[in-house]
Amino acid sequence: MSGPDLNNSLLGVLIRFRKEPIALTADIKQMFHCFYVRPDHRNYLRFFWHHDNDFNQELREYRMRVHVFGNKPSPSVATYGLHRTAVAARDSFGPDVTEFVLNHFYVNDGLISVPTVDQAVDLMKRTQCALATHGNLRLHKIASNSREVIREFCPDDLSKELKSLELTDNSLPVQRSLGLYWNMNSDTFTFQISSEEKPLTRRGVLSVINSIYDPLGFAAPVAIEGKLLLRQLSSGGTDWDTPLFDVEGQKWQSWKESLSGFQDVSIPRQYLPHSFQGSVHNILHIFCDASEKAIAAVAYLHVVHEENGHHIGFVIGKSKVAPPHGHTIPRLELCSALLATEIYQLVNENLNIAFEKVKFYSDSKVVLGYITNQTRRFLI
Repeated sequence: MSGPDLNNSLLGVLIRFRKEPIALTADIKQMFHCFYVRPDHRNYLRFFWHHDNDFNQELREYRMRVHVFGNKPSPSVATYGLHRTAVAARDSFGPDVTEFVLNHFYVNDGLISVPTVDQAVDLMKRTQCALATHGNLRLHKIASNSREVIREFCPDDLSKELKSLELTDNSLPVQRSLGLYWNMNSDTFTFQISSEEKPLTRRGVLSVINSIYDPLGFAAPVAIEGKLLLRQLSSGGTDWDTPLFDVEGQKWQSWKESLSGFQDVSIPRQYLPHSFQGSVHNILHIFCDASEKAIAAVAYLHVVHEENGHHIGFVIGKSKVAPPHGHTIPRLELCSALLATEIYQLVNENLNIAFEKVKFYSDSKVVLGYITNQTRRFLI
């Protein structure tokens, strides 16, 4: 049995990761192997292997004493053990360490952003000590967009991309964090589109669309076009591996070639060019709309800072292909309203910012009334 899902929301971790100027990522070394299996359960993890790891020796029977990858309960057990370690460390290492581990980790990957360099270094070093002391866990593969932070850690604690670098100007690399490509040098998210050629079939089309990993919706306006093309191809009853040579195939090739432009797209990791400390007004703007082909919603953050003026930041966007039959435009508009309320709940629960106002925008009064009713319990 897999056990309860104790992981944080992936979207929630990424939303919080974009709040402050100094960003940090880290990884727990071989997390599953750090937790023992109960002796009476080890018989379920028997396997055969060569004696002394020598392929010329006979096979022998072994039992795993620790949790392993591929075993259903391992993620739940390891996450539970990590949380217990964080709670045990609260009194001796501080509540901010416990909060970091409990709310900013997704499995063994930790992502957080803080206002200053000193806070970043202090938090990460205390977290390393806390996990080592109370759980015999090693926090390593540390990376940051700040060279001052990186210099405070020994090379063995840094991510492999940083170990051999001289931290001069324009030297920080691109790192993959929870599936997103993070350019630490410019502190932006980027896209890397695979150049692998896929067959011009429905299966190949689906593979290319699924290769665009975009949980925060940066590429939603472009990705939705590919999904609409896939629906056109599927509606004709074409077999998954039948080559496409008609008009839809030409449209697909044109769309696929346009993806190369993503290589030049970069989105700031941080919502604002400064810290949230000192902000006077925080306003969340959420737009939603629908058509016969698609429904969509998007959230922007408007912050008035006491020293740095007004700033607008993209938070998250979502788009979906509209059902092909049986839905009127008003019904689809209500579907977009539902998407808008889901985005609001997601941002409200995970961004940890007090909003002075939350404004919804739609071209339909019915939609706005629906949204008001749905969000009333959150806004009171």
